[in-house]
Amino acid sequence: MPEPSPEQEFDERLALAGIRGFWAMLGEYEMLEPRNPERPALWRHADYRTLAYEALTAVAIEKADRRNLFFTNPGLPGTGAITARLLGGVQAINPGESSSVHRHSAAATRVMLEGEGAHTTVAGGICRLAFGDVVINPHGLWHESGNDGSDPVLWMDVLDLPLTKMLQANFFAGDYTELGPDGIAQPLRNQTVTGVPDWSAHAYGTAGGVRPMGGGHSAARYGSAQLLYPYAPTRALLDKLRAETDPHEGSIVEYYDPLRGGPVLRTIGVTMQLLPAGFRTLPVRRTAGTVYCCLEGAGRTTVDGVTLDWSEKDVFVVPGWSWREHESTAGDAVLCAISDAPAMNRLGLLYTEFRDRDGIVRRRHG
Repeated sequence: MPEPSPEQEFDERLALAGIRGFWAMLGEYEMLEPRNPERPALWRHADYRTLAYEALTAVAIEKADRRNLFFTNPGLPGTGAITARLLGGVQAINPGESSSVHRHSAAATRVMLEGEGAHTTVAGGICRLAFGDVVINPHGLWHESGNDGSDPVLWMDVLDLPLTKMLQANFFAGDYTELGPDGIAQPLRNQTVTGVPDWSAHAYGTAGGVRPMGGGHSAARYGSAQLLYPYAPTRALLDKLRAETDPHEGSIVEYYDPLRGGPVLRTIGVTMQLLPAGFRTLPVRRTAGTVYCCLEGAGRTTVDGVTLDWSEKDVFVVPGWSWREHESTAGDAVLCAISDAPAMNRLGLLYTEFRDRDGIVRRRHG
């Protein structure tokens, strides 16, 4: 066996001291662009729906409290994460069931897919969900979900739990209390609903350019005044924006908080886009990972040469820093996209590259 070189011997001495020379780490940290282990993937509605409804009988509510099924990215096996920074999955709820009230440091957003009677209560405000509606659970707010309809319901959830876990900042609490008539705190399984159902959607989503003075809702002090974003007015707006089609996105709108003016959550953003019949976007890639759900129509998305054919209620993921192109193949298509772009932007790490029709690439920071 050959004698170790002076460099190898020095590296071994460093290791014994709990030190590593950066010259041995260059390939891990100095790279021309991000290396992402995540892979593009698609989960079909017919497949996950069957499993989600099977979970309603296979797993007792007393054991699970929330029967979430999380899609696992094939590049992140065993994690239950759809990207390195996001959980994405679906949840089914039986008629008459509800989760216990809880809160966590992670933020979450939900997109309604099927059924009637679904609701989420956030900070005492109840939001009732119809198809395509988006509801948010801001960081640290008490919330719970339920179904007061006559049939099961199903929605998609996206949370930034992997991000808060990565940052060693995960907190979860279920010790909810309210003051009783005697002024003593009493533990409760569910919140007392206050105010008018869907108040935030009515207050902020129906009269453009005006808003309640002072926020008008207890959630506003957390920087998220609007909790429920109905699909119907968003869909109507997309139709009106057909003349303003972006070559890389189609007709697209961003959901925003009406008080801060920024994304709906500090770490998670939501957009809705219309791809007119036969429309194909130009290539784009960004450092944020994106989870898509098709709400209408059918099409295909090409991600770094991998083609994902999708139709209504299919869910797919585009990893960060992956070139992607959308194309509608059966009339108009509508995609709801949820990403961690706000988190990346706040960290100064959001980069986007656009390729034009001549193949020229432009980069944007932020």
